[in-house]
Amino acid sequence: MSNIKQGRQMLAERPYIIAIIITVILVLWMASGVTQEPEAPAQKNKNNVVIPKVKVETRYADTVNDSVELYGRTEPDRITTLKAEISGKIEQVLAKRGSFVKKGQIIAKIAINDLESQLQRSRALLAQRKIEYAGAKTLNADGYQGKVQVASAKANLEAVKADIKRLELNIEHTVIVAPFDGVLNTRYVEEGDYVQSGDNIAMIADLDPLIVRAYVTENQVSQISVNQSASIRLLNHESIDGVVRYIASVADDATNTFKVEIAIENSDYRFLAGLSGEVDIALQQVPAIKISPALLALDELGNIGVKTVENNIVKFTAIDIVKSENDGIWLTGLGQQADIITLGQGFVRAGDEVNPVMSIAEK
Repeated sequence: MSNIKQGRQMLAERPYIIAIIITVILVLWMASGVTQEPEAPAQKNKNNVVIPKVKVETRYADTVNDSVELYGRTEPDRITTLKAEISGKIEQVLAKRGSFVKKGQIIAKIAINDLESQLQRSRALLAQRKIEYAGAKTLNADGYQGKVQVASAKANLEAVKADIKRLELNIEHTVIVAPFDGVLNTRYVEEGDYVQSGDNIAMIADLDPLIVRAYVTENQVSQISVNQSASIRLLNHESIDGVVRYIASVADDATNTFKVEIAIENSDYRFLAGLSGEVDIALQQVPAIKISPALLALDELGNIGVKTVENNIVKFTAIDIVKSENDGIWLTGLGQQADIITLGQGFVRAGDEVNPVMSIAEK
C-alpha cells in the first residue's frame, strides 16, 4: 500500500507524466487503425449498370442538287459620274432625276459664251497662215528666203490649227451627254449653277443586266464556273434566275474570299440595285439525308456531325451540309440510310452503349 501511495504522490507532483502516458496510448491506438487492411469494396454488379435509352429514327437518302449558297447584293452593271470638262454656267438641264436616258441623250448644257467668236477668229487666222506658209515656200524655192522663215511660217500655221481643235472640243464639251443607256440616278446641278472643270454633273447607272455581287471561299471557288446557272432569292421574296459571268482570279487580302458576279436580265428595269439576297448555284446531284438542325452535334475537335447508332453503340459521323430549307437541312456523309438519334443525343457520347428505341421517321 505504501508503494501505491508513493506512486500516486509522485504522479500528483508530476502531472506531465500522466499527459505523456495518455499521448502514447492515443498514438498507439491510431497506429493500430492505420495498419489494418481496408475492407475490399464490394465489386460492382454489372447487372446493375443502367444502359440509357435513346430515341432513334431510320432516315433514308434522296437525290438532291448539291449547291453553293451565298449571300449577295445587287448592283449596276456599269455606273459613271459625268463631270464638267470646261468651266461655265449651267445654261440648260434636260434630264430629270430617276429618268431613263439613252446613249447620246443630252443631260445638261454649259453656256458657250464667246467660244463661237473665238473659233471664227481662229478660222480666219488659219486662212492667213496658209497664205503666209505658201508664200514662204515659194520665196524659199526662188532663193529669197531661207529655211528658217519657212519653218516659222509652218509653225504658225500648225498653232492655229491646234487652237481651232481646242475651241471645237470646248464647244463640244458644253453639251453633257449620256455615255450609255441607263438611269439618271443623281443630278448634281441646276440651271444657273456655275461649274468648274472636274465638278460633278450627274451619275448614270446601267441596270441591264443587273449584277449580284457575292464572295465565295477558297473551298467553293473550284466548284463553280463561268456561265453556270444560279438562282437568286431577294429578301423581298422574289426569285429570279441568273448566270455566273465573272469569278475573280485573285482573293481579297482582308477576307481571303473570291468575288463572283451573277448577271440577271433586267430589260424592264424591274429590279433595283442595292437589294440583298441569297444566291444558290446548283452543282451535281448527290444522295443526301434531310434532318432538323437541332440534331446536329459537335465532337471533341469541334467537327459538326450527327450521332447515330450501330449495333447499340453510339457513333459520331461527320457530315457536310448540302443546302438548307425552311423545314430542315440536307446532309451528305451518312450514306443511303442511317439510324439517327433524335432524342437523348445530348446525354450520350461516341462509344457509349445505348438501348435504342426505334420510331417511325416523319415524312
